Amino acid sequence: MTVLYKYYSYAGGKAALKSQNLGFRKPEFFNDPFELTALSNSVGPISKQETLKRRIDQLKDQVAILCLTRSAVNPLMWAHYADQHQGFVIGYDTSGPFLNSPEYNLITVDSGDVLYTNTKTPFALNPESMEALNGVYQHAMGFEAAADRALARRLFLTKHASWVYEEEVRVVKKVLDWTRTVEEDQSDPLRSFYMLTRDLGAEEIPDVDFEPGYFVAPLNDNSRELYLFNHKMPIREVYLGARSTFVNDPDFASTFQLQCQVFRLDVNQTSWSFEKRQLTLDDAEANRS
Repeated sequence: MTVLYKYYSYAGGKAALKSQNLGFRKPEFFNDPFELTALSNSVGPISKQETLKRRIDQLKDQVAILCLTRSAVNPLMWAHYADQHQGFVIGYDTSGPFLNSPEYNLITVDSGDVLYTNTKTPFALNPESMEALNGVYQHAMGFEAAADRALARRLFLTKHASWVYEEEVRVVKKVLDWTRTVEEDQSDPLRSFYMLTRDLGAEEIPDVDFEPGYFVAPLNDNSRELYLFNHKMPIREVYLGARSTFVNDPDFASTFQLQCQVFRLDVNQTSWSFEKRQLTLDDAEANRS
């Protein structure tokens, strides 16, 4: 069993604990504008460079990515991704086909370690490399094409060395399989997903024949192109931040129903690290009384 971790805000972590669902996002909406630019240092004819850019733009729209990490106690990650130490880190059991099967994923969790580098290696545009890129694209669409796994990893998993502190592991999932119907996808428990949306009001779309519940928009900016898969992930560990107030929350006791270990991180006064303290159901009862 391999446990990998995801950092959450307070509200996001509570929702993740309740649903046990994982969210994948299209890379276009990541916070790093350099995402999927590992091949941009290309050498070759202008026409092939234009084809390269078009294929990468298409891939951005065809896949969604899950970002995990190997560390639950990184102070920078807590500050950047977990409500400034008020949120959660959830440790998921990543075994099983949902994250490991090539049938469902372009890049599986066991080959998803991000590569950090200070430079971009030139990418030679020639018939062989263009055919390999096209194979990655075809495979992402669900066709039985031979995908160059090394090229896919270079494209999706390469980031600048300044991000090395994240110790990131990614899963690149095929959002839609063009060889299957939407109904077939949604009937597969390892493919079905939902999105966080709100109904639009008639005043938001004037001059349109309005039908309540038919027009929707993302719930908020954080939910744009976020795909929440219905598959329930086994949760093995939960960490509360050094500024967390979750122990006083009425939902705190229900965390132990997940049969996982729950920890509180406290600041170690003699070093720059955290002290990990395991919490029990008795702590939940004590805070309830």
